[in-house]
Amino acid sequence: MKLFTRCFFLLTVLGLPLGPVLAKIVNVTIGNNFYSPAEVTIDPGDQINFVWQAGVHPTVSDSPTPLWQSFTLSASTPARLLPAFNTPGSFPYHCSAHGSPGNGMNGIIVVRQGTVTSTTNPALAAALNVYPNPSRGQITVQLTQKPGVDYTFRLSNIIGQQLRVIALKPELTSAGLLVDLSDLRTGMYFYSLLADGKVVATKRLVLQN
Repeated sequence: MKLFTRCFFLLTVLGLPLGPVLAKIVNVTIGNNFYSPAEVTIDPGDQINFVWQAGVHPTVSDSPTPLWQSFTLSASTPARLLPAFNTPGSFPYHCSAHGSPGNGMNGIIVVRQGTVTSTTNPALAAALNVYPNPSRGQITVQLTQKPGVDYTFRLSNIIGQQLRVIALKPELTSAGLLVDLSDLRTGMYFYSLLADGKVVATKRLVLQN
């Protein structure tokens, strides 16, 4: 066998496990009336591992099509590893004994669109402030922008439907841009900051009566 063929075969064999190795497993602790961290941002292909610390907390997926069946961890069953998240988006959940969607003991898993590089590029970094949160229908979006970057505010519901897409102009957001959401129902929503069309941050917004 020629040297080139041998090297190619060796590289192919060594390359087979690279996919699973690159994926991450992120732990979320379940304690007395809390998930820690309550908000987790991961990349496509990563997995969430719930780890029991204390209490009895049935954990329910809030997605329209639940991503998992409700489970309750304990000292005898101290961990639950979820399948890999391959679809970008926001996936909320809660403890059915001590919370409800967006309230009490609840959490959210945010799966990034694409790779990590878009969220760690310092050229895209910006200070976004959305208040009040919870809100009764009127929010103010304030943003300290980096020169030469186009920023967009995007609001979605819990199933990922876009409800607002607003271009954030420096002259409007430096002092605070008022956004009227009074036509939306009460509940939990997600707002994202996009820089040059790429999502750099996603957080929760709760609307109340």
